Amino acid sequence: MGANLWVEQFRALHARARKGQLPEEEKRRYAAAREQFARALTAAQGMSLPPGQSARRNFRVAQGLQVDLSLPGEQLRTITLDVSLGGFSVMLHRPPSESDLHGFSLRLPGAAEPLVGRAKVVAVQRKIGTHRVAFAVQGLSEKDAERLEMTLFDLALERIK
Repeated sequence: MGANLWVEQFRALHARARKGQLPEEEKRRYAAAREQFARALTAAQGMSLPPGQSARRNFRVAQGLQVDLSLPGEQLRTITLDVSLGGFSVMLHRPPSESDLHGFSLRLPGAAEPLVGRAKVVAVQRKIGTHRVAFAVQGLSEKDAERLEMTLFDLALERIK
């Protein structure tokens, strides 16, 4: 099967999953297809995965989403540079403490309720006059993780024509 046909079949399966229209047998097939699609995306992004690690947690989508950060002494509203199930990155004038957990509220496209949680700084890259700060999301509920993952697949599929 060609790549284009596989993506179209995955797109249709994903749309049915989003509507809650998959019987148990197809749910297993869909979960395997999500992992396969995520592996293709991580490979295209030049990322390698440690053996046994899920690509679904690691693939990133370059997407500007509104995120509100609760940092010590301040509330910031900014836009993500990229998002994954494991976290997100943003540009900040001053990086927050790497030892603390910080509150965040992430607006997902088409969702009435934002994704709310805690995140830890895992990387800071100094840029001219600013910093790229990567946050790892901590302790998302299974429901919120599924909401985020479905959104990431929606965004990735939108980019493939």
